[in-house]
Amino acid sequence: MISSDAWIGTSHRQAIPGPGSCLLNIIPVLLTVFSLIAPRPADARSPQQKYPVSPSETNVNYAKRALQGFDMRVWISNQMTIGQQVWDGGIPPIGLEYPLGSGIEHVFGGGPWIGGIVDGARRVSEGYNGDNANKYIRPDPRHPLRELIWRTSVADSLTEPNRRGCDDDGDGKIDEDDLDGLDNDGDWTDSTDDVGIDGIADIIETGCQGGYDAVTNPDPAFDNYERYRTDQCHPDANGNYRKKDDPDAYTEKNGIPDHGEPNVDEDYGAISDNDLYCSASDRNDPPAGHYPMEIKVIQKVYAWRDPSYGAIIPFDYYFINEGTKTIEDVYVGYFLDADVGPVNSGDYYNRNYTCYIDTLRTAYAHNPIDRGSTPIGITVLGTPKPLNELKYIYQWFDFTTRFIPSQDDSTLYSWMSGVPFPDNLIAICQSPTNPSDTRFLLSFGPFESFAPGETLKISIALVSGFGVESGPNNLKENAGKALLLHERMKNPGAVLPRAVPPSPELRFAQADNGVRLDWAHSSGGPDPLRFWDLSNGFAETFSPGHWRRSDPPCEIGGDVTGCGALVPCDSSGGLPGGRIFEGYRLYRSEHQGENPHPGSFTKIREYDIPGDGVGFDFGLDTAFVDSNLQVGRRYWYAVTSFGIPDMNIVPRPGPSGGVVYDTNFTPGIESNILDNVVKVDASFRTSDRLGEVLVVPNPYRVDHDYTSQGGGWEGNSYDWTDFKRKIRFIHLPRKCTIRIYTVAGDVITTLNYESPPGDPDEGQFDWRLVTESKRPLASGLYVFTVESEYGTQYGKFVVIR
Repeated sequence: MISSDAWIGTSHRQAIPGPGSCLLNIIPVLLTVFSLIAPRPADARSPQQKYPVSPSETNVNYAKRALQGFDMRVWISNQMTIGQQVWDGGIPPIGLEYPLGSGIEHVFGGGPWIGGIVDGARRVSEGYNGDNANKYIRPDPRHPLRELIWRTSVADSLTEPNRRGCDDDGDGKIDEDDLDGLDNDGDWTDSTDDVGIDGIADIIETGCQGGYDAVTNPDPAFDNYERYRTDQCHPDANGNYRKKDDPDAYTEKNGIPDHGEPNVDEDYGAISDNDLYCSASDRNDPPAGHYPMEIKVIQKVYAWRDPSYGAIIPFDYYFINEGTKTIEDVYVGYFLDADVGPVNSGDYYNRNYTCYIDTLRTAYAHNPIDRGSTPIGITVLGTPKPLNELKYIYQWFDFTTRFIPSQDDSTLYSWMSGVPFPDNLIAICQSPTNPSDTRFLLSFGPFESFAPGETLKISIALVSGFGVESGPNNLKENAGKALLLHERMKNPGAVLPRAVPPSPELRFAQADNGVRLDWAHSSGGPDPLRFWDLSNGFAETFSPGHWRRSDPPCEIGGDVTGCGALVPCDSSGGLPGGRIFEGYRLYRSEHQGENPHPGSFTKIREYDIPGDGVGFDFGLDTAFVDSNLQVGRRYWYAVTSFGIPDMNIVPRPGPSGGVVYDTNFTPGIESNILDNVVKVDASFRTSDRLGEVLVVPNPYRVDHDYTSQGGGWEGNSYDWTDFKRKIRFIHLPRKCTIRIYTVAGDVITTLNYESPPGDPDEGQFDWRLVTESKRPLASGLYVFTVESEYGTQYGKFVVIR
C-alpha cells in the first residue's frame, strides 16, 4: 500500500501534511513506500506486545513522518522519534533498512534526550523513551496543518534559490532564511507574496471549475482564506463541503507568511540530496506527570545518493530554550532500541549486542548470528563545546541482566549524567556470544548554562556498514567518514559529501583480438590532475611550494563555490585544501547485455603518482592494450580517477588525563565507474570471399550453457529464458541476404545484413531460434544460403533438443 503518512513538505513552495489533517490535496507529493518496506512477520513483536501501554498515553494523532535516505532508509517523525515507533502503533514497516532491499531491520525506536537542572529539580524530555515508548517532544496540537516535515535538495538549485553560501534573492544577506515556512528575514508582503501553499497566484491557477475568472471563478484552486465562502472543490470523506475559514488549511490571502509565498524561505541553503527539516517542543500537549523544560527542538536530517556515503545519515538538533528560566548542567543523549536482523527471522531482536568505540564516540548494536545483518550506530559529531571537553556516558540495558531506568525525571537525569556509575561511565561491551533484546543510551555533557533564548546545537549521525571493523565499507570506517563530513558541512564552500576528482575521457580502438584504450586526452573537460578540494585536510599538510598546493584556482567560479562567485585567495595568495588527484583505476566488465551494473566490473590495472608516499607508487600511465579478448563476446571498460585520503584531527580525553589527538583518515574518494564506460564487441571480421560463412555453435544443443557464464553470447544466466536461444553467423560479407530453410525446402526466414557504419569490418549476425510465428525451432537439420556480391554460399546447421 501507499500510505498518506508518508506525505511531507517537499520544498519551500510545497508543504504537505501527514495524517490527522484535512488540508486540501494541493500538489500532493507521495513518497512511494511499497517497494521500500517489508511486512513484519506474524511472530515478531508489535509495539503493543513490547510496551503494553495505551497509545493515548504516549502518542499524538497529528504527527508527521517521512522516509529519509537512499541506500540506508530510516523513518523519521516530527516527534523527534525514528524507527518503527514513528508509526505510533499498528503494523509498522521496517524502521531502518540497510542496505536497501535487504530486509534487514535496525531500529524499533530511538530519539534524542535533553536533561538539566531547573530551579534545583532534575528534568528530562525525550524524543523516545524505551521503557514505555513515551515521546515528550511533540508538534503543536493547535496548528497541526503547519507542523510539517519540510524537504529540499541540492538538486533543486537549478529552479529553486537554495544554494548554500549565496545571496539567492539579492537582498545582501546570505542564508538568512531557514526551511521552516516562516519569513525569517522579514521581506514578505501581503500584496505580492500571499499566494498560498501551491506557490501559484489565483490568476494562473486551474481547479475543478476551470481557470481564473475575476467574477465567476476568482479562486480556481479553492485555497483562499475566506471565512464566509464554501470550498466547492474538496468535499470531505462524507461528501460535505466546508467553509474556507481555517487559515492553516486555506493559506492564500490569509495574511500570514507561510508555505508557498515567493519571499518565504527563498534564501535557505540546501546541504544534501535530501534535506528534511521539522520542529517540535516539549511544552506541546504535555502528558500528565511530565514537566516540560520549555525547549523547542529543530531537527534537520541529511542524506546523499553517493554510495560511498550511503550508510551515513547526519542529524542536526537545535535545542532552543523558549522558557524564562536558565537550565543548568545540561546533558544531551540519544536512546536507541536497535532491533537488528532480518525481518523474516521472527526472533532476530533477541540476538543483539551493543558496544562502544571510544576513539570515534560511537555506540552501536549488531546481530552476530543472523547472516546478512548489518550493524547500526550513533556517532557524536559536534557540540558547542570541543568534543574532548565533554564527559561521555554509554550504558546498555535489557529486560534481564541490567537495570532499565524508570520514567522518573530524576532517575533519567542521573543516568544521563552518569551518577549511578562514576567509575564506569563507559559500560563494558555486551558479549556477542550472549546476545539479547538490548538497547543503549549514549549521553554527553555537561553544558553548564542554557539561558532563555539560547540555542544548543548538537550533531550526531546514524552509521552502518557491512561489518563493524573489518572489510570494506564497515561501520568504524563510516563513523570516521561522518566526522569528516561534519567538518565539511560547516564550510559553505565545501563540496558535499566530498569532492571527487573527475573521470578522464576514455577512447578505444579495436585491433585483431584486442582493444587499445586511451585516456590521455581531454575535449575541454576538467583535468583530474588539477582538481582542487577546498576541504581536504591531508592535502593541506603538504608544503605551500608542493604541486598539490601551488597555483590555487582562486578565480574559478561556481564549480567551487556553488554560486558562481569568485573564490577569494587568502593574504598569501593561497586557498585551503589542495589538489587531491592520486591516480587512475582501469576496470573491465564482461556483461553481455546492455547497461552493465557497477558490480559487474573488475579492476584490472591501477596507476598512481610515484614518489608521493601515497598508494603503491606504481607510476601513472594513460594507455592500455587488452589482448585477452574472446572473439564473439562483449566487453565494457571504464577508467576512474581516485584521490588521496582525507583526514582530520579528533581530540579526546587521555586515559591518564590530558588530551589525546587521534588522526582520523578516510580512504581516497573515487569517481563513478559509469562516468566514461565504453562498449567493445570483439566481433568476427567480414569476409570478401565466397564460402567462409559459418554457423556457431553447430550443432546447437539445448542441454548446453551458451550464456555469458558458459562462454557464449546468449546474455546473462540470471535473466536467461528459452526465447534467448540463438545461433551466430560469422565471417559474413559486408552486405548480404541470409535465408534459412527446412530440409523440405520451406523458407523459415529471410535476413538482410549489412555491417554497421561504426564498425564496417564487423561480420557477424545473431538469429534467435524461433520461427516467424514466435515458436521455438524444433530439433532437426536446417539449410541456409548467403547471397552477396561474391555469389551464393550453401550451408547447414543442426538443432538438438
